[in-house]
Amino acid sequence: MAPARAAYQVKLLVDPDHVLDAEGLPTDAAAAALSLGAPGRVEVAQYVDDAGQSLNGQGWIVRIRRHDDENRIRLAYKARFEIEGDGSEPAAVRRVMDRARLHNFGAGDGNYTVQVNLSHTRATLDFTNKKCRPVPGLAPGELPGLDLSRALVLDRLPGKLAKWGAKPVGWAQSVTASSRLHGPVRQANYPGRMFDHALETQVSRLRTATGELTWFTEITAKAHTLREAVELRSGLMGKLRAEGWLLERDAFKTDLVLGR
Repeated sequence: MAPARAAYQVKLLVDPDHVLDAEGLPTDAAAAALSLGAPGRVEVAQYVDDAGQSLNGQGWIVRIRRHDDENRIRLAYKARFEIEGDGSEPAAVRRVMDRARLHNFGAGDGNYTVQVNLSHTRATLDFTNKKCRPVPGLAPGELPGLDLSRALVLDRLPGKLAKWGAKPVGWAQSVTASSRLHGPVRQANYPGRMFDHALETQVSRLRTATGELTWFTEITAKAHTLREAVELRSGLMGKLRAEGWLLERDAFKTDLVLGR
């Protein structure tokens, strides 16, 4: 099996105290610098895993998401592989592609989208299987409860997770059956531009380890090649750092949500 062909994304954290007002809306200065428009999409999401994060511990992330008030939910089963270093070295990306092939993730598998994520100092390779299911009767902004969420996840469980080679047969089904819901997290997405490159500013409300609510603000931008992604990350970090907005840590919100 040949290595997969990936898309690329840059993910950077910015300081909400400097780019958001008290209501969690972008300040005029941030909106001008990032050329932000009105939120193009509002979404709510929750994650399914047990209390010990057994799925996440094996590199799997299971998410249930709903866009605006649509009458369906979107399931995502994501296998995540860590890339050595900050993701800027092509050889490191090739090595993680080879490692993924040992788990049957490679070219020709149309069931998964493939993406390399570059954050501040951390990089990942993600394979995501996406499915949609109609769920009538949900109120605006509502997600399925625990029992229905478990049933939906089990019903559409992809083969690679159902037969995860590192664990006994039935492991993923057993974890899902004893899972709990992590979240929900509501996110507003603002389209924008910088360096004549499209980006998105994502604003979420999260709980800290002590239970307090705080804003989480992330800037994401797509790229076609690794070189373009590395250059884009460098340029965005320089600009955001000059403004005093950049948070010098990695932007992986899922880890925070699952850890609460």
